[in-house]
Amino acid sequence: MANFNTVAGCVLASALFAMVVGKVSNAVVHPHKLDKPALAVVDEAPTQTAAAAPVEVTPIGPKLAGANVDAGKAIFMKQCFTCHTTDKGGANKVGPNLWDIVGRKVASHAGFGYSSALQAKGGDWSYEDINHMILKPTAYVKGTKMAFAGLPKEQERADVIAYLRTLAETPKPLP
Repeated sequence: MANFNTVAGCVLASALFAMVVGKVSNAVVHPHKLDKPALAVVDEAPTQTAAAAPVEVTPIGPKLAGANVDAGKAIFMKQCFTCHTTDKGGANKVGPNLWDIVGRKVASHAGFGYSSALQAKGGDWSYEDINHMILKPTAYVKGTKMAFAGLPKEQERADVIAYLRTLAETPKPLP
């Protein structure tokens, strides 16, 4: 019985101590109330103040003739392979399989859930479309699910596109 009384006394003393510390800390610290909220929650859609200037992209066609497929594959393996597969009939990952991407209809790989923005884009993946997409996906297709910062170096993009071109039984002709 003595052990129970000791344990109960310790629990009550701890609770009393916590309560006293709470009261003293509230008396010592006076929180500063903000005049206006630090974060404003808006129910309306944001209005656009100014449209961002479109990024000028040099046509990639002339660079493709001298592009290095091996360098493109190395860049792809470092930057893209985490999200994309490249083998014929390969599974989708976070992004769709890229086998035979050049000339394929946009947002058409079976079994992949594309964003509505990419589905609305339409058309086929041309060399220039791929160039714009891997430069900065979110600037090229606003609302895309592709969370990739992009490849800012033109030669790297040309090398990757040259590699992607080889991922087909019959590669599309260069522009």
